[in-house]
Amino acid sequence: MQTQRPHPLPVLLPALLLSFGLAVCSPASQAAQLQITVLGLDGKPAANVVVQALPAAAWAPQPLPGPVEIAQQNIRFEPYVSVVPVGATVRFVNRDRFDHHVRSQPGGPLGNVPPAQQFEYRMAAVKSNGTAATADVKLDVPGIIALGCHLHGSMRGHVLISSTPWAGVSDEKGQITLANVPDGQLDLKPWHPDQLSDQPVTRLQASGSSQAELKINLTPRRRPPPPPSSSYAN
Repeated sequence: MQTQRPHPLPVLLPALLLSFGLAVCSPASQAAQLQITVLGLDGKPAANVVVQALPAAAWAPQPLPGPVEIAQQNIRFEPYVSVVPVGATVRFVNRDRFDHHVRSQPGGPLGNVPPAQQFEYRMAAVKSNGTAATADVKLDVPGIIALGCHLHGSMRGHVLISSTPWAGVSDEKGQITLANVPDGQLDLKPWHPDQLSDQPVTRLQASGSSQAELKINLTPRRRPPPPPSSSYAN
């Protein structure tokens, strides 16, 4: 008499269902969007504030962005404040018609916060055909870096190297939009170059499309406008 073997489907079915369930649930582990509004101590929208979203749960490695450009233009760093994840590359570009210089230097309003990394580049003037000088630096240490120019002492910029890939800088309306933030508990951590002390952290339960309003403990100084072109010096 031939022994009938059991059909493998009953054994495989739980594993198949589990695999299918994980595949279905995986996209749901990402919040569609997180809209953040940052207010200063005066209650008005605060620009140039970095907010990092720090999930309580561990997250999978995220792809790094391409080179993040910081331009030297009109004797200013543009943007004034940048945020990049650890391991990203910053590309400095001189778009002015005269030489510049870029170097890392201590930050904070008292100039007592050492830069996370050290670098220094001489940046040639933009050529008559529009070709601009560039310098790339990979930032692989979390922390902050103040930017300066040895040739133009008034130039200031700031970079925060974030340990989380979900971070942004507030615009003139104090707003930041972060996409694909994991669902679940998040800590929202603000930072501004003018702060003398750490900012309060806001805890949020993110799900789907979420909103948050943060109030920092200072009123940021407004950045001066660029100097008139007639005052540019070689």
